[in-house]
Amino acid sequence: MAVSLQQIVKFLLRTVWKLIQKTVSFLTTVVILTALTVSVLYMMKIKPYVVTTGSMEPAIPVHSICFVNENIPLEQISVGEVISFRIGAGQLVTHRVSDIHEGEYTTKGDANNSEDHAPVTLDNYIGKTAVVIPKAGIIIIFLHTRTGKYIAVSVILLLLILSFIPTKKNLSAQAESERKESADGTNKD
Repeated sequence: MAVSLQQIVKFLLRTVWKLIQKTVSFLTTVVILTALTVSVLYMMKIKPYVVTTGSMEPAIPVHSICFVNENIPLEQISVGEVISFRIGAGQLVTHRVSDIHEGEYTTKGDANNSEDHAPVTLDNYIGKTAVVIPKAGIIIIFLHTRTGKYIAVSVILLLLILSFIPTKKNLSAQAESERKESADGTNKD
């Protein structure tokens, strides 16, 4: 039995559409789970920061995301732990503690030759680095650009639109439901 070109095209279109629907469903799930995870972490005072310099390489590569736990008091920090703090006009720094003396914590980036000039105190301490996801910050940096924002909004809108397009299975179920309702309605008269 020969298969017509029309049947082949119809089969390919149906296969591609199923793949698109599965991809949309997966991406929507990823976006929702990511948003929920970050929201819960924020409520727990564990905040993500993107590393923009190589001062902590190789331990923390440039463009890594550091999740900083703001619940850990400075007094519980010991030498060798990585902390985040602010210097100057609010610039965020993530470095390793190299010395502790009378409530002042001296820090140094792993890749730096010298220790930081100003010590970390309760006034500028943010928290302890809990988790590092290498290179994941590239996505965050891109999303902060104008192009990244346009793409993010477009993708979210596209996912919303595509998620409301009914599938063949949904249409069949709806037709079956309507058929049963009309059959029940004629039986009751």
